[in-house]
Amino acid sequence: MHVAIIGAGPAGMSCANALLTFGLTPIVIERSNHAGGAQRTNFHPHLWLLGAPEETGMQMTDRLSRHFAELPLQFLRNTEVQAVHRQGKGFVLELKNGAAPHTLEADAVVLATGMRPRATPRLLELAAQSPRVIIGPLSFAIRDEIRASRVLILGGGDNALDHALFLSERGNTVTVCTRGEFSARLPFREACASQATVTLRRECRPTGFHLQDDQVRVHLPEGEQPYDWLLVMYGYEPNTEIVERFDQGIRPRRTRNGHIVVDLWQRSSVAGIYAAGDITDSPQPSVATAIAQGLAAARAVERDLSQAR
Repeated sequence: MHVAIIGAGPAGMSCANALLTFGLTPIVIERSNHAGGAQRTNFHPHLWLLGAPEETGMQMTDRLSRHFAELPLQFLRNTEVQAVHRQGKGFVLELKNGAAPHTLEADAVVLATGMRPRATPRLLELAAQSPRVIIGPLSFAIRDEIRASRVLILGGGDNALDHALFLSERGNTVTVCTRGEFSARLPFREACASQATVTLRRECRPTGFHLQDDQVRVHLPEGEQPYDWLLVMYGYEPNTEIVERFDQGIRPRRTRNGHIVVDLWQRSSVAGIYAAGDITDSPQPSVATAIAQGLAAARAVERDLSQAR
């Protein structure tokens, strides 16, 4: 029986691997040209992950992707899901790869499209215009290019303050601006407060941005300020807009924040549709939980399809 997995990050790869061991036929659909997900550009070590305290997100993704590449399955790269329809107890997916549309029949669908950094439309527009505006923490430019610069970080969570410390250790002067109070863990707040090159600003609300002379000009209450780099770390949002391409009657229920609502076995509100990884409202989004949820979804698919035979 065929299972369409949309997304080839850790959750999708884990689900595909498990489905093979359960005797099912996974078909993995990925809109980019590679497997691995967002962690492909994470140069930070996963200090909290038991068994691999110094392994970076990049190294972990490379390890997982090598295993995935060895699996005997169909992997559709550079492929967009255009529409999903109900057909009997199963589904028909309309796909597009380049200029060649085609359809795929599946007995079940697993959503594993992950999440992306959150930003306002104006900040996304600026990032498209200048490499000095970076959305989210996963950027090689943060690691390799930002030196002896004046940096503004928007956001008040762990990622914002962790990167403020990272950049301050590399000769940069960093201001972290959050609209309310800082939500980062106390050790990050205390470490930043102890650094002379890091300034934490609460209730800081920029009113505008523009690019000028290779700088980002930021409109603050005290006046316009120039920065060499602008980093936007407003957290993440799930890639669940794909649900709008499903027929109205088979769109899984979502939370107010857009996450797919699932049960303990990763079943969505629609029979035959499952979701795993950061697309769901996990209490601790991570590679480890995504892998576990991918496995749980595969097990649920195997149980449900066996009962339906």
